[in-house]
Amino acid sequence: MFTLLVSVTSLIHVAYRNPALHVAVETAAALISIGAAQLIYGRYRQSYALGDLVLTASLGVFAVANLLSTVPELTGAVRGVFGTWTSVGARLLGAVLIALAAVLPNRSLHRPRRAARRLMAVCLLTLGALALVVALARGMLPHAIAPDLSPLGRHARVVGNPTILAAQLAATLLFGVAAAGFARRAERTGDELSRWLAIATTLGAFAWLNYFLFPSLYSPYFYAGDVLRLAFFLALFAGGALELRRTQQVLATAAVLEERRRIARDIHDGVAQDLAYIVQQGRRLAEQPQAPAVMGHMVAAAGRALDESRHVIAALERSGGEPLIDALRATATEAAGREGGEVEMDLDETVAVPPRTQEALLRVLREAIINAMRHGRAKTIRVQLRADPEVCLVVSDDGQGFDVEAAAQAGRLGLRSMAARIGELGGEVTIDSSPGSGTRIEVRLP
Repeated sequence: MFTLLVSVTSLIHVAYRNPALHVAVETAAALISIGAAQLIYGRYRQSYALGDLVLTASLGVFAVANLLSTVPELTGAVRGVFGTWTSVGARLLGAVLIALAAVLPNRSLHRPRRAARRLMAVCLLTLGALALVVALARGMLPHAIAPDLSPLGRHARVVGNPTILAAQLAATLLFGVAAAGFARRAERTGDELSRWLAIATTLGAFAWLNYFLFPSLYSPYFYAGDVLRLAFFLALFAGGALELRRTQQVLATAAVLEERRRIARDIHDGVAQDLAYIVQQGRRLAEQPQAPAVMGHMVAAAGRALDESRHVIAALERSGGEPLIDALRATATEAAGREGGEVEMDLDETVAVPPRTQEALLRVLREAIINAMRHGRAKTIRVQLRADPEVCLVVSDDGQGFDVEAAAQAGRLGLRSMAARIGELGGEVTIDSSPGSGTRIEVRLP
């Protein structure tokens, strides 16, 4: 719409004869390109994805092209044939690379550093060859546009050297391909950077379409194409800023996860090992005829402490952001496997709960499985999760069962801790069991 209003009507007039404004735009574009290339390269070092590497190369080439356009004005020289044609070639190479970055499969590279060095070498050699060819053919190359040609008072037009116009049209098509590719990737993956790249390359496509109509890059006029190209780089800047924030979040999450795992290793190699030794030796001593009765209680307490330490280790080793279903599966499999039993799971994958609720459910599940296999001699545990509309977790077993009233009167610590944890969240725990008929524990949370 902007291109149509500028080119066909007189409703919008953006032609300004201002060479200094060109310098400012080229400088800003070069700085944004360099910054965005560094950010995308940082993303590449995490993903090792081919698309990220090619995108980094394209932004680096755009930075070189913008610098080539800036240097003549900064040095006080008039933009000549060499500066014009080298920047045309560099920008066309950048457009080819950004289109490739959008359509190439985003597969991981097995030798990322070597691939990065090779692509950088190819880009540098291509730019060097381009500069050499332009320097050798300098006398035969025409100016891109007549110096006295002005966009003022003109509507739809196609002016300038035919080769320059063909290059602008080719860049338009390449940016259009890139816009379609990034938009499709953003829709498929939900990647925020791809969404901003789709916006940026769309603006770039219309910018180069305007340069096809009037190549103001090679004139003293600041015109419609320059406005859209500046918008292209501003969209790149916005996408780069979001990528920087995402990278910071990824690094912070990785640092927290590494620290959690370090603490888990320390607990496993220290406290858990000592408790395991105490339980092992305590059971041997408790089996002796002369052992005091309190020894059995001490072994039981040490066993509970060992179970708690193992739960803490498992919780620390988890990422902390995993879905409830994955956490339940991992906890049930680990607890049942440790006690030598089997677990069957029927879980509603749509159920999601806050982190505090998830931790309470995991602790109840672990306690229920360990009790069923250790005290009830159960062979199979069945775990069910539903939301109807309350969150309902059911753990049942085929064990020996127990007298619920007698256990409550005896003050069984595991049963009390289950009820206390769920009660703090506004839920309730129902235990259905009798000697010889197994046990069914139902947890309901609002």
